[in-house]
Amino acid sequence: MQTTKPEANAIRAARAERILARHRMGDDLATSLVDLLADAMHWCDFAGEDFHIALAQACRHYIHELNDQQQDERRMIP
Repeated sequence: MQTTKPEANAIRAARAERILARHRMGDDLATSLVDLLADAMHWCDFAGEDFHIALAQACRHYIHELNDQQQDERRMIP
């Protein structure tokens, strides 16, 4: 059974929520997100990776996934 785009994006969001909840570092998940991103920046410095390039690529993936979802929703309109 193939996952539809809206379902795939819901799965991605749920996965991120589980990660944030498991590694909760602040008072709420939004604070944990900020802390996780800052930790990722430190990891990039340590590993010699460019955080901003990774972030830009993640943004492109996100937009692509949203556009795919919107395309599917438009196809469902009779």
